[in-house]
Amino acid sequence: MKGFLSRVKGFAQTYRKELRLFWRYAIPAKLHVWRYHSQKVILFRLDLIGDCTMFTSTAKAIREFYQNREMTLICLSISKPVFERLGIFDKIITIDFRPHVIDFEKLEYLISELRKEKYDLLLQPQISKYPLADILGAAVKCNKRIAIETKPGNSSASWVRMVNFLYQKRIPYPRGIVSEFDYYGAFVRGLGYTGYQTTCPCLTYYEQHFIECDYYVLYPGGSLSQKFWPAHRFAQIANYIYEKTGLLAVILGVADEQWVSDQLKENLTPQAAMATVDLTGRTSMSDVIDLIGNAKLVVSNDTSGVHIACATRTPSVVNVGGWHFKRFLPYHIENVKPGDCLPSVAYTQMPCYYCDWQWSIVGERNEECLRRLKCGEPSECIEKVTYEQMRELVDQIIEDEELC
Repeated sequence: MKGFLSRVKGFAQTYRKELRLFWRYAIPAKLHVWRYHSQKVILFRLDLIGDCTMFTSTAKAIREFYQNREMTLICLSISKPVFERLGIFDKIITIDFRPHVIDFEKLEYLISELRKEKYDLLLQPQISKYPLADILGAAVKCNKRIAIETKPGNSSASWVRMVNFLYQKRIPYPRGIVSEFDYYGAFVRGLGYTGYQTTCPCLTYYEQHFIECDYYVLYPGGSLSQKFWPAHRFAQIANYIYEKTGLLAVILGVADEQWVSDQLKENLTPQAAMATVDLTGRTSMSDVIDLIGNAKLVVSNDTSGVHIACATRTPSVVNVGGWHFKRFLPYHIENVKPGDCLPSVAYTQMPCYYCDWQWSIVGERNEECLRRLKCGEPSECIEKVTYEQMRELVDQIIEDEELC
């Protein structure tokens, strides 16, 4: 009980600090009546690596639309390597804390630095933004703030209603079950780029210096353990790919996912184990982009690895659950070009799909899955994706890419 009360108290304290900071800058921002003499544009993208990778082609379209203006990007430090590979921004400002766990001392310093510059336009294309984005949006000195409408979730509905007045233009988002790419398209067209069509993510990659032979990538971890396809099934796939192709397997992930990489390796056959290199926690983000870009195939959970694969035109197979089905995966791209490699998706439709990670909804539809979520176990919709489903997709890529 004490732990619960402590968390509630912590949330309340954070919310009060967010409110104070927002209103400190929002009121002067709305009372400001004269124009700053600036043609500069600042673009916000305060999200994790996977979402930022999905956004890359849209970022290039926005840069093209404002091609004669100086453009600054503000993003999380972990996502900076993704945007650096695009080479389109005049300046990139980074935040080295997560948007849902604000370091207020660092935030105050960041705001003081941001307020040294003046901009004409502030662009906020993130549909599921945190309060941090609105606090920074209020603090930036600019003539006009443009945002896509916010879907409550990362920000409460009351917060969204409160901050809407800050933005001189709010671009409507498409309703219903739509793709994240559809939100991007709506934003760009709302800026005035009327002929814009969404395209696949895009990332430049370079020669990798880890592996000297042909290989494929396994991505058994991810941002949430509830998304993890069972490690022994990843091992089944790895054993199968080795038997069929003889390719070396390279395991990627961050350091705190070492436990799931170890579980995978424990279930490999001796032959497949000898042909496996575990680089979990041993690579930078730039290394990951290069390793995936040079791979023959990626087999992944629903995490950044599969989006990087698409952005580097590397064939990929991914297991997907139903929480945000069709929003992030499978992809919906308006203008698919020759050579694009959309992820091949394995899933098992269930009545509880589209729960949106809301525990109240999950509890109403699937009590067993609610128990799993609370324990950090894989969601039932992930557990139900079979080895045979994934193998069939892998077989298709092996055939198409002539890997055996």
